[in-house]
Amino acid sequence: MQQFRPNLFGALAVALLLAFSAPVAKGQVSVTTVDGTQVDGELLAWDAEGVTISSEEGAPTTWSVDQLLAIRWPQHEADTNADPASIELMDGTLLPIITYEVSDSQAEVGTPLSEGKLQVSTTDIRRVQFTPLVEQLTTLWEELHEKQLAADLLIIHKKKGTVLDYLTGLLGNITSEQVTFNWEGDEIPVKWSKVAALAYYHANGPDLAPAVCWLQTKNGGRLPIATAVFEEGMLRVTTVGGLDFRLPQDSLIAADFSQGKLSYLSDLEPIKQTWTPRIALPAAVELIQGYGQPRRDQSFTGSALTLTWPKVTDAATSKSVNSNEIRTYRKGLAIRSRTEIVYRLPKNMQRFVAIAGIDPNTASQGNVTLEIFADDRVVWQGEIAGKRQPTEIDVQLEGARQLRIFVDYGANLDFGDRLHLVDARVTK
Repeated sequence: MQQFRPNLFGALAVALLLAFSAPVAKGQVSVTTVDGTQVDGELLAWDAEGVTISSEEGAPTTWSVDQLLAIRWPQHEADTNADPASIELMDGTLLPIITYEVSDSQAEVGTPLSEGKLQVSTTDIRRVQFTPLVEQLTTLWEELHEKQLAADLLIIHKKKGTVLDYLTGLLGNITSEQVTFNWEGDEIPVKWSKVAALAYYHANGPDLAPAVCWLQTKNGGRLPIATAVFEEGMLRVTTVGGLDFRLPQDSLIAADFSQGKLSYLSDLEPIKQTWTPRIALPAAVELIQGYGQPRRDQSFTGSALTLTWPKVTDAATSKSVNSNEIRTYRKGLAIRSRTEIVYRLPKNMQRFVAIAGIDPNTASQGNVTLEIFADDRVVWQGEIAGKRQPTEIDVQLEGARQLRIFVDYGANLDFGDRLHLVDARVTK
């Protein structure tokens, strides 16, 4: 692994220093709030009180942290050509790395997110990976997790770097040339060219405060943020594990504030889910039994969830402003009648928000009755028809423990009864 040798870092260190000291262009961001509001503008301030942006619509607007769902830098995209070398810490921090060395259980980490090298105890490190065989390594991590091995792991290349294998033992000092590994009582040096990844065993995880938000960077970084302050085009952040970073705006992709504030139904496991076909099916026919079960984040044909929004008419001229528009949604449920789904609500969720409509492919016939219950109390009910505009739903849950959704036959029995309940979520 030649990229981890010290004599290659001089020019790179100079380049990084210049990058961090170069002037940063003003960044345009898109702010989304818990109530669904989205505003685009220039980031002016970010501190413990909240976030302020300017916009063309009016004066600067400030939102408290409790009101925020996400901040995005729409013009920024992840670097798909970034080096796969990374380190994951026990608090969830994920950093791209340039160098990694260990002496007496103290790691020195070179990362493009920091001007200087980070000093991190190995007690705070979950794993480090270097290999470009990302898919193979991901599969191996999953297998090893299921085995619950109580030892450090050293993952190595075999068969000229095409296959991964692992050893269990005790990780020792690590230099730019080799990894020292205690295997079955023998201390053996392993050349960097053989090392694909390594992981440290921890009997218990750290007891840390929850992150205010999770920050994503263009080069693959993921940071659980405890504090953030924006000044002079730079975002100064401290992670929940205590690491400090000073990041230019042009290195950022998004900040996710949704943890504990929002849960999409398609990400929750229902505690009850039943579909009753209009004509009873043989119990032995398993394939048909699954035919009418709800779909998560896709339609019943396997394509993306969509809804048709009808043309808009100008009241003054009675002319169409636009033709029918089919919109695509990333999150949601596809549900047939008669279906009942019950969810246990995450703590502190107070509102249910969604858009209900019929699958555009069956809109000419689709017609269902939709009922939504907070515990045993009906909070919304109505008819959803394919020939009408989709219905926006926003109801209070008022401390309910469970959310129940019931889709029943409408005017056309079960013909075309494919309900798309998109952006369905519970929020604080």
